[in-house]
Amino acid sequence: MEYLSDNAYLAVKPEAVAGTPVTPTNFVPLLSESVRSIMNYTADRRFKGLSWKANDILRGNRTHEGELSILADADNLGHILNMFMKLGVTTGDATDGYTHPFTVGDCDTYSLEIKRGIYAQRLFGVKVDSLSLDFADGTLQVRADIQARGQFSVAKLGVALTGAGMTNIVLDDTYDLAPTKGLVAGDVIVIGTDELTLLTVDADGVTVTFTSTSLTYSADEPIYLKPQTASLSGLQDPLYQGNTLVGLGVDETASTTAAGSKATATPVHEFSLDLKNNLFTTPRTGSVDPVNLLPRTKEGQVKLKQLLENENDTADFLDRTKQAMTIMISGQHINPDFSTKELVTIKLYNIKMTEHDNALTVGEYIVDDKTYEVLYDDSDAKAMTIDLVNRTAGASY
Repeated sequence: MEYLSDNAYLAVKPEAVAGTPVTPTNFVPLLSESVRSIMNYTADRRFKGLSWKANDILRGNRTHEGELSILADADNLGHILNMFMKLGVTTGDATDGYTHPFTVGDCDTYSLEIKRGIYAQRLFGVKVDSLSLDFADGTLQVRADIQARGQFSVAKLGVALTGAGMTNIVLDDTYDLAPTKGLVAGDVIVIGTDELTLLTVDADGVTVTFTSTSLTYSADEPIYLKPQTASLSGLQDPLYQGNTLVGLGVDETASTTAAGSKATATPVHEFSLDLKNNLFTTPRTGSVDPVNLLPRTKEGQVKLKQLLENENDTADFLDRTKQAMTIMISGQHINPDFSTKELVTIKLYNIKMTEHDNALTVGEYIVDDKTYEVLYDDSDAKAMTIDLVNRTAGASY
């Protein structure tokens, strides 16, 4: 049977305990994904009296990584940011919207689920390693490179099931000595034509239990995690380039003032913000999968394209002049009286140009093509912040 990619889904949910999986219940429409389990298989090259390269392969340390691409609405963007930055104390209410402050720091871990045809892949202990925000066809697009501590998708039966009164399944441990990692009570697994709702996932790492039923299957029978039914009833519009204002100034106060109105903001034709956590994932004893994902030195770059208007940008580039940048992206109104609306406010407290180009092309206006390094600002004692106003209560993050 064939399976269309369009029937897939992405579901996300923060973990109460880092690395302890939960069933994801927040559904996010995907544009694309490339998440894979990197098994690091190598040919077994030990001398075995053969004139052929190998007769088997050996397993290395695993990683689980790849890119997720989505259109950012104000609610789903909060989950992506929460996997990348440190969330502070949420304020506000359902009437006027909730304000979520994000700062540079270690983020929450998430459980993710991706439907792949007949089965779902559950990833847990997920963090975002690098994050890119830009506008594609006028809408805000997010590309997040993620890494996970482990996954569950498909497995095999380890001990045969012999008929009536079956209450547990023991999974084969070829893939991992604890193959049930990633499953939680309430999940539905499928074996043959039978669907089983899990009551417990035992601490032994190989056994799951369910209500007594009649099952007859031989060892090595495939088992998979049943996909959920995606629910997107509360989905909001994505954020748009046309509702974005970019302010530049000598410091954050000036840049935020500039971004406060169309009259003082800088007209920008193209914009992208690239941020990195540089996660540390070196393997260590205790697990074939990463035991932890630790952020290292963080960094960021901004790219802008705008029409050349004067010599100021060239002078700033040559002189390594400090600037601040504030980006305000407005969304739909939240309050029924239209007094509050969705809003993303990105503040970069110290940026300096590392690249500047205004090449000449026949028949075209001259464009300032600029790349900035996002730097730590000694005066404000920070590099960047992001404030998000949306409809999602803080408890959901």
